Amino acid sequence: MLAGERGDIPSIRDHPFFAQEPRERRLGARIGLTDPESMEHYIGTGGWSAFARVLYRGMEPEGARQELIDASHGGRGGGGFPAGLKWNFLAGAPGEERYMICNADEGDPGAWVNRVVMEGDPHLLIEGMAIAAFATSSFRGFIYIREEYPLAVERVEQAIRQAEEAGLIGDNILGGDASFQLEVVKGAGSYVCGEETGLISSIQGQRGQPRIRPPFPAAVGVFMKPSNVNNVETFAHAPLLMLKGHDWYREYGTEAMTGTRFYSFSGDIPYAGFMELPFGAPMKEVLEACGGIKDGAELKAIQSGGPLGSLVPASSIDTLILENASFAPYDAIMGSGGIVWVSDRTHLVIINEFLSVFVEEESCGRCTTCHGGNQRMTEIFRRIMAGEGRREDAVNLKLIDDMLQQSNCVHGQFSPKPMRNLLQYFREDFDSLALERRDETLTIPAMTTYRVANSNDPKVEDAVEICPTAAFRGSAGARTIDDEACIRCGACIEVAPGAVVREPKRLEAAPMPVLAAAT
Repeated sequence: MLAGERGDIPSIRDHPFFAQEPRERRLGARIGLTDPESMEHYIGTGGWSAFARVLYRGMEPEGARQELIDASHGGRGGGGFPAGLKWNFLAGAPGEERYMICNADEGDPGAWVNRVVMEGDPHLLIEGMAIAAFATSSFRGFIYIREEYPLAVERVEQAIRQAEEAGLIGDNILGGDASFQLEVVKGAGSYVCGEETGLISSIQGQRGQPRIRPPFPAAVGVFMKPSNVNNVETFAHAPLLMLKGHDWYREYGTEAMTGTRFYSFSGDIPYAGFMELPFGAPMKEVLEACGGIKDGAELKAIQSGGPLGSLVPASSIDTLILENASFAPYDAIMGSGGIVWVSDRTHLVIINEFLSVFVEEESCGRCTTCHGGNQRMTEIFRRIMAGEGRREDAVNLKLIDDMLQQSNCVHGQFSPKPMRNLLQYFREDFDSLALERRDETLTIPAMTTYRVANSNDPKVEDAVEICPTAAFRGSAGARTIDDEACIRCGACIEVAPGAVVREPKRLEAAPMPVLAAAT
């Protein structure tokens, strides 16, 4: 039975969350409608037709590459570099041994767009890589998937086996002279392997450390041979483009960024999930489709681009669109598709501390500029959150930012961007916490205190029973909370809402720095 045929069961496509999606899904056309483990389903819905077109209908490799260039098909990994030009670089490399690599090491917190494709339509990725191999005369390929995606690994490996059994990849494709071996390489979860040269090192069995560029992978890649690295979505768009043409592809998007892409939305919103949207979609309308900010709160910031991304102020919402150029005036990046909506009920220093801890732990450690710099940034944020902010903290954070720009790769160079945005657009929030030691959001434990507001409420005794540190003092009907023993877990408020309340804890303002006497 087709969706929408039963009057009592509306189509999921009519849900407000999908209001901004084109009625004709492209990348997600099969997801949820066909069996991702069935090659017959894929072929029955037009799969491998694009590969047949480029292989047997007179299209030369350079013609396939030009189709991408004419469509202005940009890479979906975040940078948006034209995929056709990148394929040209590999096709023009000397020698006959070339490699095609898919970067499926999706590690940004709040982003899962590559996972959607690999789990929902893995054959689309395989066909896209086969087209890329034909267009660049590559004989072998790797799909690098983080091991935390077990279902994606299972389905992609199954799709590869099915394509090999059908003679569509492997040796002597469909009885011809062309060959393309493809295999999955499982990553150990190192975030820095999302950088293409770090990923290449990991494929080779080495420690996942980014290389200094140049040389670029198109000249010296995996096993020191010419290689091309694109992400999952970049390859997955190739069959659609080859089948329908560049004019069809450019029907959606903007002049600068054409086509559609997947975005994942999470944070302080009622509806979290993913959408396929054209570039240029207004962020204000996207937020409305996500149900707005939940629980009556207001939008505070937009966290885009993952830990190496940005904190865009809420004031941008009326003009911001899903396009790289729209984020640039805010010293921000759109990134690889993960968007996190942050409400005014979460202090942005908490967000920064989380991100700085992440980039510190995920640093490969090769250059102390990156690892040491992010350690210092983490220490400052943690000290501020402990109620020990200093008046020189903002200056020191800016010094760390300057130093991190000397890191060997983008992991270090981009890591201070959220902190930089914090000081650019949310300086009042930073100063109130670091200098005045106040947190109006009541989300930083050191800045809050718990109090029994109604001792006669019988639920208070339930809170006493579950308190993990036995912080309640006194007898029934006259309960108080020992601030030193309280760990601010919030369990008592959940059990006895209204009877136990959270309040701001007033601390002394940060002292002025002591300056050394002039000599």
